[in-house]
Amino acid sequence: MTASEQRLAIGLGIVLIVGGAFVGLTKLKAWKLRVDSDALAIESRRAEADELLSQKEFWQQRSGWLKEKLPVFTKRGEVDSKFVDDLRSSASAQSVTLSQTQPTEPSERAGLTSSHVIIEARAGWQEMNQWLYELQKPESYIQIPALSITPNEEDTSQVIVNMNVHKWFSLPPL
Repeated sequence: MTASEQRLAIGLGIVLIVGGAFVGLTKLKAWKLRVDSDALAIESRRAEADELLSQKEFWQQRSGWLKEKLPVFTKRGEVDSKFVDDLRSSASAQSVTLSQTQPTEPSERAGLTSSHVIIEARAGWQEMNQWLYELQKPESYIQIPALSITPNEEDTSQVIVNMNVHKWFSLPPL
């Protein structure tokens, strides 16, 4: 090998070494960023888990209270018809007119099921607010996940409320 070939080989070797080092450092930097991101996510999950564990007794108390107080689900037809009857009687007690009550598909969560009704109600502003307040007391286990209030164009002293209403029940033990 001549001197110029040796210099060319040494130059090529240096270029390969520098290029390899550059590619290796780039991959190392990407790996470090990924590891740092994963470590941050794990640290965040750990802090969240520690916070939840510190609240364990509180949530166990609530769970026990719910198991004791939440009504037990029996049959779909019975539950839905009783819920609609209860809604109608509470509405009439507050001078609220239910122009539509439509039972729909229930919602389910771990150990819970609901009776779900779509309602259109008409009443004066005060009566409607009082009825909605009475409807959602904690001991009723009623949730209103969607609600819209519009003025009644035919009778301006009233409002029309369209809402989805869920009443929650615990599933019977297997």
